[in-house]
Amino acid sequence: MEVPGYIFGCIAPTFTVFNDDGTLDDAGQSRLIDFMLESESISAFFIRSGMGQMYCFGMDDTKQIARNACAHLKGKAAVLIGCSGIWDRNYDKRPDPVLYKQQAIELSRYAQDLGADGIVHTIPEGLVPQQGESMDDFLVHYFEEICASVSAPVLIYQPPGTLPEYCVTPNSIVRLAEIDNLAGMKVSTADGEYLFNLVRAVKDKKFGYIAGAETVFYAALAAGARACIGQGTTVNPQIIRAMLDRFLAGDLEGAMEAQEDTNELVYTCPNAVDFFKTYAVEKGYAMGLYARPSGNPYIKNRVPITKEAYEIFKRRYEELLAKYV
Repeated sequence: MEVPGYIFGCIAPTFTVFNDDGTLDDAGQSRLIDFMLESESISAFFIRSGMGQMYCFGMDDTKQIARNACAHLKGKAAVLIGCSGIWDRNYDKRPDPVLYKQQAIELSRYAQDLGADGIVHTIPEGLVPQQGESMDDFLVHYFEEICASVSAPVLIYQPPGTLPEYCVTPNSIVRLAEIDNLAGMKVSTADGEYLFNLVRAVKDKKFGYIAGAETVFYAALAAGARACIGQGTTVNPQIIRAMLDRFLAGDLEGAMEAQEDTNELVYTCPNAVDFFKTYAVEKGYAMGLYARPSGNPYIKNRVPITKEAYEIFKRRYEELLAKYV
């Protein structure tokens, strides 16, 4: 399979909009997407993402948000749907492996039938290899099964904090890249050596490596990657797209300036989800700010942004963004 054109530039980990009772707010979600479309810098919308609180979703939630996003973005932008089985990432309560796979396949087929442009699956940390099965074999066998269930492009997501033994290696990513409709992978790492080795391992493959930390996108570009997913690809995609465009034009100093500005926004933003939703509301796109509690002892709930912190960050955000729009 050829690498889809949307694996280029900014793939936005779309934040999820909830009603005050914790249910999904379809209208508010559509308004947030409309606000994001205004940037004209996003190549694809990743729905049920990590920053969208994917571990708080059930089957019905996933289908609901997929229906809404696919319908709303039809003809406007590519849609990627997170289709992993249901698990809250509590390692003390791993899911039933048979049910988890059944859910993953059911959601994948559902998203494909809706017209999703890509189907995203996390590294299956909730499952364990069979006795005598190596981790590389386990990962390959799992994604072979997922990919065989659909014809749409499948992408892998290795989230921040993935257990070391589950992390892909240069050897395993090469094997994964050979699966027919496995189109690419996002690896959430700011480790330059690890990133470099993974990108170069698949440089001759039809496989889209996606930088999973916008703070090292310049390094990923230098290694050969061309796409990024991170909070900045939602909050400030204009700057990250400028980094890519400048790099491809040979303006390396300009690309590094965009990297510096991107990093400042990541380092200083008190709560990217709260900030961006509040900012969208200020711009006329009404939505609530409710965030579901994670329900997982290993995942900290985000600290709500204060009015003072919001105003301080907004001033700097608008100053930096003005250089690129």
